[in-house]
Amino acid sequence: MQEIDGQTIAIESDIIVEEVHTRTVRIARLFQQFTYWPTYLLLRLLYSYEVEGQENLKGLEETGVIFASNHASILDGPVLAAAMPRGSLFPKDFFPVRFLVSKEFFGFRTNPYIFLVSHITTTYVRINGSIPVIRGLGNPSNNLAEAVRAIRGGAKVSIFPEGKITKDGRIQSGKWGVVYLHKTTGAPVVPLALIGTHGIPSWRCIFRRNKIRVKIGKPIFSVHKNDRKAAVGRVMVEIERLLC
Repeated sequence: MQEIDGQTIAIESDIIVEEVHTRTVRIARLFQQFTYWPTYLLLRLLYSYEVEGQENLKGLEETGVIFASNHASILDGPVLAAAMPRGSLFPKDFFPVRFLVSKEFFGFRTNPYIFLVSHITTTYVRINGSIPVIRGLGNPSNNLAEAVRAIRGGAKVSIFPEGKITKDGRIQSGKWGVVYLHKTTGAPVVPLALIGTHGIPSWRCIFRRNKIRVKIGKPIFSVHKNDRKAAVGRVMVEIERLLC
């Protein structure tokens, strides 16, 4: 009897988790569709925003995808999402893009930014369907479990392999997470380069009208199976190549 009760509880728990997941994705998709045009037009107006390589995403509309890019600004998420192909007036095929974000940004008290910025970013990552991860945790099977589940369900998941925002604008070494996601799910890794985002947002960049470009590379369908360092290096080399 206890075994049956245990199975029942497990099933009910799975149902609840699935309902929460479905609701999260639905809200994130609506939010990103609603904010797409204001974000895109604002980037065009302030930063001469341009996107290259959308043709490389053709054929990936219905499958899980891992986006991997450099990380130079707090605004890299919206900049990357605005680069996705629209397909129609209200973009849908590549939305929502679910970003991996350090867990501390999900709490109003744990968010490291100053008061107003912390509340804005915490609200944003929650509504945006971001996936919390614990920075520095050496157990990817637990830390990236939600991301793996999302990708296997056909989600578009974005990861910044460097793990944090660069301080000097130069690309940093990559971490193991991006390759773990690829090897665990079999999903292709699409490298992206976010050019011109370092130093934004700032009044200086607005007045100088810095140019922001997003370059989308060709999907990587296979990396080195046995050499973790070589596999991560392959992804980072592709990102660096796009940055040139």
